Amino acid sequence: MTTISSLDPRTKLFLVACLSSAAVIISHWAFLSGLLLVSILFMLLFGVNLGAMMKKARLLLYMVIVIAFMQSIFAASGPALISLGPIKVISSGGLLMALEFILRMGIILCSAGIISTSNSRELIQGLVQLKLPYELAFMASMGLRFIPVFAEEFQNTSIAIQLRGIDLRMLPWRQKIEVIIALFQPVVVGAIIKSRAVSMSIEMRAFRAYPDRSSYRLLQYSKQDYMFMIGSLIVISLVFGVYYLAFK
Repeated sequence: MTTISSLDPRTKLFLVACLSSAAVIISHWAFLSGLLLVSILFMLLFGVNLGAMMKKARLLLYMVIVIAFMQSIFAASGPALISLGPIKVISSGGLLMALEFILRMGIILCSAGIISTSNSRELIQGLVQLKLPYELAFMASMGLRFIPVFAEEFQNTSIAIQLRGIDLRMLPWRQKIEVIIALFQPVVVGAIIKSRAVSMSIEMRAFRAYPDRSSYRLLQYSKQDYMFMIGSLIVISLVFGVYYLAFK
């Protein structure tokens, strides 16, 4: 019997496409909150550990909050909540836009959690059977594999700086930002070196030697996949229907 986490990766991609499209089209914080709740329920249904995912995405969450705060300042609209003379620093409209941005990023993170329940080989095969060129599918898979490489390089560089007596937690915000920017240079250089090694390795193995690539395992939809896609489409259609009826 097919379990929910072992569904065809194309089914998961279909669900992620529905959630992401709805997150882009919908522009009201209340409906985005409901969509985020639906995304979290789907993610829990697939057996994703929410606490572990939040811990891994902690640095990204900080970045999202900072971007949302900057957006609330530079996209000021509506009554001013904090102002410096005639300049609106924080407004009600800016805060709503920042909240919508945070909700959209939360939906995208939930989508990433759903995709993570399939291994990279299954994702590549699913994309190939969706008529995506193998080179693009392989490139997307390699991009996902380089994310933990970036994280490891960044952590190692941060530890090296701390061993020299620099405590990032005690630095002022301006100096902390300068140090973080300086950390990116060795991280990017290390990633480029690793990517060159990977490129040389796959070329030595005759990558793209033939125009077509055969696969040992072919993915097939099951009844559960069709039922799940129909159910997902119904849920997203209901969300869109209520949204357009409310703002008609």
